[in-house]
Amino acid sequence: MDWTPIWHQAAAPAFAMGFLAGKKKTVVYSVTSQASGNKIRVRFSNHYGKKPYTIGGLTVWAHGEMHAVTRGGNRIFTVPVGESCYSDELSLPVTMGEELEIRLYYATKVMDSNMIEENAVSYKGNHTTDTELPPPRRKSYMEQYNLYEVIPGMDQIEVFTSRPSKIIVAFGDSITAMNRWVKPLQKRLFDTYGGSYALMNSGIGGNCLLYDIPGLMGVSYGEKGVSRFERDVLCFPELCGVIFALGVNDVAYYSKKTAATISLEKYSSAVTDIVDRLHKAGVRVIAQTLPPRTGFAKKGYTQQMEELRIRINGWIRDNAMFDDVLDADALLRDQKNPSVTDDRYHQGDHLHPNQAGGMLLAQAYDLQKLTGET
Repeated sequence: MDWTPIWHQAAAPAFAMGFLAGKKKTVVYSVTSQASGNKIRVRFSNHYGKKPYTIGGLTVWAHGEMHAVTRGGNRIFTVPVGESCYSDELSLPVTMGEELEIRLYYATKVMDSNMIEENAVSYKGNHTTDTELPPPRRKSYMEQYNLYEVIPGMDQIEVFTSRPSKIIVAFGDSITAMNRWVKPLQKRLFDTYGGSYALMNSGIGGNCLLYDIPGLMGVSYGEKGVSRFERDVLCFPELCGVIFALGVNDVAYYSKKTAATISLEKYSSAVTDIVDRLHKAGVRVIAQTLPPRTGFAKKGYTQQMEELRIRINGWIRDNAMFDDVLDADALLRDQKNPSVTDDRYHQGDHLHPNQAGGMLLAQAYDLQKLTGET
């Protein structure tokens, strides 16, 4: 028996120092368990906070019944400053494939958050124990910019099981964090192998591999990939595979000022080091090429940036060190204008895949090469 993760998000600093998300709000979302077990526990992160924050209630709903999650025996509890901490163990039989509804009420500002669940909804006040939920609360700016509700502080849910899953991690930026290719690929893995494999999402919106983006908004895009790699990838027990999908934001910051940090040479060196470390640990690595981004920002994306993207993609395609390559660029681009994404496959912003684009990527994965199964 051991603990195995069934849901994960990478911690990132909250937008606008935590004030944009507000407080005294309940966030509700669902998780499908990829393992059967008899207990669950939740992990909280406070990497970026300078003081403790308060969880005012956390419940798990299964088969219409509510189960309260505690820490130190208390339903209202604080999360100390530090890397992470766990809730108490909750005795709850969970069946592989079962859907669990998570309701999290945070009573104070939280400095760690991410947004990876498109169907997450929020409500003013504490509704963790309500039998019926009120109408959801969603701001107009979130609709305008295709933003999800943040899930503050919580970064992992685990099940105590006799059959821990082998873990594959999707390590990327917003194209990963938005879950539009990760979730359907997760379902393909489950349909084919049951709970033998679990795909975890370690994407952060705006994230770069090589560059820590300056400014208030830049801080919210998370630490650069080379800095967060150990915490967000190597930390997993039973790690067997990594999908590497970082770099499309790096090229958008390429300029004369950043050339010492962002270049093909710096990118290839960093990726080679990461792949070497993973291979030495017996972990398979599948790389995604960088999709088109022309048109995402109406100003500022230069020909030099596009040329760097093309050079990086050529390096990824031709490199034999990867266990496989998923050519996201070739799949998503407009065949008549390859510097832009096909209008059928983006959400209207010329970069992020819509449901059709996400499904296209998910279906293109060779599951045998991803898992190493023969």
